Order: sequence, then structure tokens, then C-alpha cells
Amino acid sequence: MEPVKRTPLASLHRKLGARTTEFGGYEMPLSYRGIIEEHLAVRRAAGLFDLSHMGEFHLEGPRALPLLERALTNSAMRLSEGQAQYTIMCAEDGGTIDDLIVYRLAPEHYMLCVNASNIAADWEWLKGLNRDSAMLTDRSDETALVAIQGPRAVTILERLTALPVASIGRFRTASCAVAGVESLVARTGYTGEDGFEVFCAAADAGGVFEAALAAGESEGLQPCGLGARDTLRMEAGLPLYGHELDRGTSPLEANLKVFVKFGRGFVGEQALAAQRDVTPRQLVGIRTDDGRSVARQGYILRRKGREIGVITSGTYAPSFDRPLAMAYVAASAKVAHGDTVEVAIRNRMVAATVMPLPFYRREKSL
Repeated sequence: MEPVKRTPLASLHRKLGARTTEFGGYEMPLSYRGIIEEHLAVRRAAGLFDLSHMGEFHLEGPRALPLLERALTNSAMRLSEGQAQYTIMCAEDGGTIDDLIVYRLAPEHYMLCVNASNIAADWEWLKGLNRDSAMLTDRSDETALVAIQGPRAVTILERLTALPVASIGRFRTASCAVAGVESLVARTGYTGEDGFEVFCAAADAGGVFEAALAAGESEGLQPCGLGARDTLRMEAGLPLYGHELDRGTSPLEANLKVFVKFGRGFVGEQALAAQRDVTPRQLVGIRTDDGRSVARQGYILRRKGREIGVITSGTYAPSFDRPLAMAYVAASAKVAHGDTVEVAIRNRMVAATVMPLPFYRREKSL
């Protein structure tokens, strides 16, 4: 068993009083003041996250783009310099190896930001596809990632850099100094809010994190852990690998068809084409009708006594002050939004309603 890794900010998290947990092979902050308080801070003001457990692969040279076009469901050929896109890496059977973001940093230089738990598997998969010997480098250990998310993110980041960050478009990047540290700033996130993710050298991460805390104090910014990150992403209907996505799940089942560009010969395309019109199951939202019962991952969904699906994620949703969940439902069940189903929770059947995803959009509510 490999020892648990720590991010460059581990000592700072302890100083701030974080409760920690193991995630993706890393010791990570679960919460500081509390998941609900941190969640609402992101929705109303801003939150600061350590995401340095994520992996960063760099692909360079004239063979980089052909490798990406073969490995990824979305087309990196469509990216201009300084642009990013969400994409998926599939196996031949259409199952998901990982979901990730690819950044085009220069004409022949790309960076992939991959999930922490999949760093080793992704690396081996890409090496196996790298038949033309593109320049492939794993810079995960030397790279840190700090995210500022929430409606006050622009104001806070503007205090740390001379760059007019408000001018950075969604899924666009810029290189600049943040708190005096050379960084790559991307207008991306995983919370359903506006915000930025700042990549920098691991050794400089502490300075960036502490400067952001100071700059955001008057704006209501709070340090946030993985607990709030999970509740935020679930309200926003964003998939989490190991829950809504895994090797047995295709991106089409996860409502990610828009990120699958057919006709390019990527790995898994043939299998996904067979699901193009009808998938075996669909990802939906679930709201327990009593407003109290939490439908958690693995709980079974039934309709008229028949098993029709399974919960993939479920928790108390602070923005709505009630539990919400996501679930896969068999296409054969012909379930529509608004239909009533039942969730098996602790040996009892709890009535629930099928809901559209996402639950939360900025300026909108359930």
C-alpha cells in the first residue's frame, strides 16, 4: 500500500485548522469551518480551494495534437492558443477512463489536467496510445493548483495581479504573475460559479494561497475543502469520477454528448456510436419528497416495485436546504422529469421525484 501523499499546502491547511481526509491518494482538507458555511460562501461571495492533488500532463511538438485527437472524445483541433475545453478519455468499449480539461498553451504545446485518482492510469493509457512519440511529460508533482470560485472571484484576483482578469473569457487562459508568482490563470471551475484556477510551481503555492486569503478577507472569501466542493458540483449537476463516471459508464449515459465529436476516429468512437440515439440508461436528478431523507450512492431506485436504477451521488444541498441526489435510471423504465419513484433508504421506501439536471444555475434556482 502506497503512503498517502500531501500537497505543497498541507502545513498551511493544518495551520488553518482543517479537518482532513484521504482522497485520490492524497491527504486533503475536508472542511475548515464547516461544509455548509463554506458552500454558502462560494455561492454568495468566494471560496479558496487547494486542488494540487490534480495531475498535469504536458504534450508538446508536432505529434501532440494527433495523440489528443486519438485519445479524447472532444476535438482539441478546435482549440485556439490560450483556450481550454472539457473532454473525456474513453476505452475501446466506450467506458470512461477519465474526464479532464485540455489547455492549448502554445501552437504545439498542450496541458491536460486530470483527476488525482487517475493520474497513473491516465499516464499509462496515453503512453500506450503515443505511437508517434509525441513529447509527453508528467509535471503533476511540480505543479500546484489553487482555485478561487464565487461571485467575488474577479474582485479578489484583481488585487493579486496586474492582469485585467475580468477580460479573460470562460475556458480561456492567461499567463501572468499572481501575488508575484508566475502562473497560468484559467477561467474554469467545478462549482457552478464564476471563478479561476491558478496553476503555479509547487514551491510557490503557499504564497499564492495566503495572498488570496488576505485579498479576499474583506469580500467574505473562505478556505474551502473537498466537502463543499462535492456539494457545490452536485448541485451544478457536474459528474465526479467514481460516482457518475467510471470504466463501466459512457459519457453519453452521463449527459455529456456535447463533448463527444464523432467522425474523428478517437478511441471508443465505434462503441459510443452504437449509443448515439439511445443509451442503456440516463442520468437524472432525484429529490426525496419528505425533504429530509438523504439518498446516498448505491441506494436502489424502484418504481411500482421494480428496480429501475441506482443513486450515484447524494447529499444535503445547502443552496436548497434539502437533500438532493443524482442517479442512473434504465432507459427501459421510460421515466420522465416529474415522475414519482422510490428510494430504498435504511430498509424503507422513500418517495422521490425525478428532476432535470442541473439543480443549480447561477441566478436560477430549483
